[in-house]
Amino acid sequence: MNKFAIEKITIQGIGGITNLELPFKNGLNLICGTNGIGKTTILECISHAFIRNTTYKLKKNVNVQKGTCLLTFQDNGEKKNTTYTLTHFNPTGESDFINKMAEYSQNILFFNSQRSFEYQNLATISRDPDKSLSQTASEAYTGISANDIKNWFIQRYMWSAHKDALKPEQLYNLNIGKNCFNVLDSAVCFSKVIPDTNDIMVCTQQGEVYFEYLSSGYKSCMYILLGIIKEIEFRFKNPYIKVQDFTGIILIDEIDVHLHPQWQENLIKALKNLLPKAQIIATTHSSSMIQCAMATEIIPLQFDDNHNIIVKELTTSKYGYQGWSIEEILTEVMGMKSIHSELFSSMLTKFDKAIDNGDIGTAKSCYAELDIMLHPSNPLRKMLEIEMIGVDSND
Repeated sequence: MNKFAIEKITIQGIGGITNLELPFKNGLNLICGTNGIGKTTILECISHAFIRNTTYKLKKNVNVQKGTCLLTFQDNGEKKNTTYTLTHFNPTGESDFINKMAEYSQNILFFNSQRSFEYQNLATISRDPDKSLSQTASEAYTGISANDIKNWFIQRYMWSAHKDALKPEQLYNLNIGKNCFNVLDSAVCFSKVIPDTNDIMVCTQQGEVYFEYLSSGYKSCMYILLGIIKEIEFRFKNPYIKVQDFTGIILIDEIDVHLHPQWQENLIKALKNLLPKAQIIATTHSSSMIQCAMATEIIPLQFDDNHNIIVKELTTSKYGYQGWSIEEILTEVMGMKSIHSELFSSMLTKFDKAIDNGDIGTAKSCYAELDIMLHPSNPLRKMLEIEMIGVDSND
């Protein structure tokens, strides 16, 4: 299978992005930054290069005559470029038709931020859909659907009992799919398929539940993991391929949505193990994901003094931020001005000012409130206590 990867994207005048050039590496690329900085726009600019459709998602910036996107990519070692333009801004008026690289669209799996699904009554098991270039180009625009995950899993599960009915690659992918259920939590695992209702059952600490009854976070994760496996099976036939041999691009918007911090870290590790040859480009607000990633896997965005979007230069080591605390990542990488609440920060400022001014009464009053607010093991508690000892001595 040919290796396909994005090398660089240059965006000018699209959405809120005036001028931005981003390089990408093979493997994992985690784009982080504050809300409104353009993370979703970047993913959609990539995916739109592979559509064959009129777009109502991307619009040119109001301040330019046209928006442009230049994509530089590697196709089996050969460097190539493609450019498309956007000339419309009005959301209800004319829109732009893009048809640049639909022939490559089978190599693009795009997961938007809406990743939930409800119980599906599967009356019959259907054959695999025909994933023509027209269909995969459409999915580069709409995103991968979860509608056929259940059908794919049960169809493969049923036929796996029959010798030689499935190709070795299909059996391998099915087993990987089964193992995906306990990626987030080792206490959760695939249990069985109920034959008379075509339902997937999952073992949890609370007992067996229907696949669709898992939490929103779990379903978001399964949407991605099982969605990747079934799409690879639908798109690559004659021959089939193992999911680990996929060499295309996975785009995931808000990869951390609905997930507990520990699950966020588990999902990152699972994707890297599942797709060692693929390029993954994902957006995140998660300090936990950044903490477990390598330095070369992180693309932190920020606004400069002129409100232009740039890549933030950070000092780090070969271990990335794996030795940094969550608080340090939030302020230094994610750009949070403070990790404390406004009330706490205000009270601490008032305490410091009282100490400087020798206002013992106010200092004692603020200390009493800060003592209530602080976590019992917070080291700041000891520092404040020492300061108060000094105040009492002077008093």
